[in-house]
Parts: sequence; C-alpha cells; structure tokens
Amino acid sequence: MNSRNRTKMIFTTSGSMSDPLSRSVSTDSRSVMKRLSVKAILGAVLTVVVFAVLVKLGLWQMSRGEQKQALEQELQLRQQMEPISLGMALEQYSMTNIAGVRVKIAVTPSRNMTFLLDNQTYQGKVGYLAYQLVRESSGHGMLLEIGFVPAANDRNVLPEVNWLAEPRELEGRLYQKSLNPLSSELSIEDKTPHRIQNLNIEQLSLWVGEPILPVAFQPQETDWSYAQPWVPIPLSADKHFGYAVQWFVMATVLFFITLALCLRVYQSRRAA
Repeated sequence: MNSRNRTKMIFTTSGSMSDPLSRSVSTDSRSVMKRLSVKAILGAVLTVVVFAVLVKLGLWQMSRGEQKQALEQELQLRQQMEPISLGMALEQYSMTNIAGVRVKIAVTPSRNMTFLLDNQTYQGKVGYLAYQLVRESSGHGMLLEIGFVPAANDRNVLPEVNWLAEPRELEGRLYQKSLNPLSSELSIEDKTPHRIQNLNIEQLSLWVGEPILPVAFQPQETDWSYAQPWVPIPLSADKHFGYAVQWFVMATVLFFITLALCLRVYQSRRAA
C-alpha cells in the first residue's frame, strides 16, 4: 500500500472514530442546557409569584390604611358631637360602628359585679382595666369602664379600686374592645373583683345570667379618679401605611436582584 492510500485510510479511520465522541459531547451539552432551562423557568415563575404576593400585600395594607384613616376621621368628628341618649345611639348606629359615639346615661351600679381585665399596659406600666356592671335607666345592663389600675408585684394580690357605690349620671363614649385572635375565652376567676383574660361580653353575659350590651362605656368626667386609655382602633392607619411601604420595598429589592442576576447570565452567555 502506498503512502497516499495509507494517509487516506488514516483520515477515514480518524473521522469514523471521532464521530461518536462528538455526538456524546453534543448530547451532554443539550442535556445540561435542558436542565438549566428548566431551572431558569422554575426560578422565573417563583420570582414572579413572590413579587406578585409582595405587591398584593402592600396594596392590601394600603387599603386597610385608607379604611382606618376614614375611621379615625369619623372618630374625631364624633368626639365633637353633643352626647345623645343611649337609646338613640342604639337606634342610629350598628354595634360594629358605634365606637366613639358620645352618650349621656344614668346608671345604677352592681357592687358585686366588678371585673379586672388582665394584661393591660398604660404609659409603660402593667396592670388591669377595671370594669363594673351597671344598669342604665332604660333597663340595659352594660359594662362601665372604671379605668386603668396598676398591678401589684404579687399576682395573688388584686389592686384596690374605688368602685361606683351610688347611682350616677355620666357622660362618655361607647366602644367595643377587640378580642385576642389567639384566645378569646373569658377565663373568669371566682375571687371578687373577678379577674378575666378577655372582655368576651357574650360569655360574661352567660356567666352573669342576664343580657349585657356588647359595648362598653367610658366616662369622660373631669373628676374621674383613674386614667382611661382610648384605643378604639387596634392598629392605626399610620402603621398600616408603614407595613405597606415595607412590602413594596421588599418587592423592589427582589426586582433589582432578579434584574442583576439576569444581566449577569446574559453577559456570561455572550462571553461564551
């Protein structure tokens, strides 16, 4: 065999031997690219979902903030109104929209039906909100808020409270105290005054054995002996707006991180 034929044979043999290797490398490359494409798609879908959730949470907090803002303005207007009778207040307002309505009532206190709402704070102090069951002149039983009473160092020692002892005419405002979403049980103790964990008026009414209006009355008298915290809205509009900003900031950060990663991948592929 001459040199020309040997050379041709070598080239033919080399070519036939290199074809399977080339096909294997090509197959591996396509498999890697396919896996990368699947991961990229999943990552993109997850990013879009998280981004949408963050934006939706921000919009929801904005909506709640606007609702609370309108309610705060309504409460300010009600504070400037002249007090009306309890009967008129019950006729004009629903129980869910009665917070801040000013009323003038004549009450007869029940000396033994006194309650201390546990785990309350006021101006950095821990204590109780004291309530007393009274009967309004129209016959309605209702809770009258005496006010905030600091707790003693020993939980077994309940504070002394100057409860109402005689019938009295009072001016003040109505409100509903929100229940603890984790536990709304009354959890009343037998000792007088009765310590309770939640102002669950429905359960308290069953315990007392008579109907009690599902609102509390907070007196607004110049000679009142106890501080009276006024928190008709558990979460203010400003806090809702603050939470909205946090969600929007998180969505913005996610967007720019995703954008930076996409640019990095694009540049690396161009360089390859």
